[in-house]
Amino acid sequence: MLAVPTVLDVAFVFTLLVLVSIVEYLVFWPRFRADIAAGKPDARVRGYSRGVAGQWLFTVAAIAIWVGYQRSAAALRFTAPDGWRLWASIGLVLIVAALAALQLRSVHRLSPAARVAARSQLGKVEFMLPHSRAEYRWFLVLSATAGVCEELLYRGYLTWFLTPWLGVGGAFAAVVALFGIGHAYQGRRGAVRATVAGAVMSAVVLLTGWLLPAMIIHAMVDASSGTAGYWLLRESGHSGSGAESRTGEETSPRAEMAAEAV
Repeated sequence: MLAVPTVLDVAFVFTLLVLVSIVEYLVFWPRFRADIAAGKPDARVRGYSRGVAGQWLFTVAAIAIWVGYQRSAAALRFTAPDGWRLWASIGLVLIVAALAALQLRSVHRLSPAARVAARSQLGKVEFMLPHSRAEYRWFLVLSATAGVCEELLYRGYLTWFLTPWLGVGGAFAAVVALFGIGHAYQGRRGAVRATVAGAVMSAVVLLTGWLLPAMIIHAMVDASSGTAGYWLLRESGHSGSGAESRTGEETSPRAEMAAEAV
């Protein structure tokens, strides 16, 4: 019998989807952009570390609620499948790892002049990407955090929460939309980018029946795209503080995927 969410689940989901989104939109995101624009040297590190702490706070809370009500790992899609689903999980992770390696290889082989020319492709997400070694280390931590925490919260907890009312397919579709709305503080392009990423991760979970491959793929995509951005920007000698104010500038899909982690 499918467990019905409790009042505590409703309160948790309301806090995650409504209250946190309001605070991000009105407080944290404007502050992050303002600190970058002001050229504060620790702005990105503080922004990344805040993201890491916030996501783990909600993830630990979700796990505590789950364990407290003695719910199964299978209901959270956190048990390994067998048969073709297991092989599909392994295959998808290996394919994404190979694509990420090819992406990084292509950036690594660029000449210094080509790297300078390629920076223009980063467009409006440049200010979100790491520019220094310290920022890059924190970005990798944030990428791993986003992979684990966002998949568990959205493709795990929230789909379980919505399934009694919407069914499995409806729950996944709703979570894709909610994932995009949850990134609305990044603007229209950021919300669309997150919606597409959420749809891809939902497809992975539906195909494999397992959160783990989606977690690994999510983290790899964020980390590899952030690494590519860092390799382009670390020689630039400017902070990227004006990137968010440019208009009419194209942004590469790879850079947009990296920005989804922020």
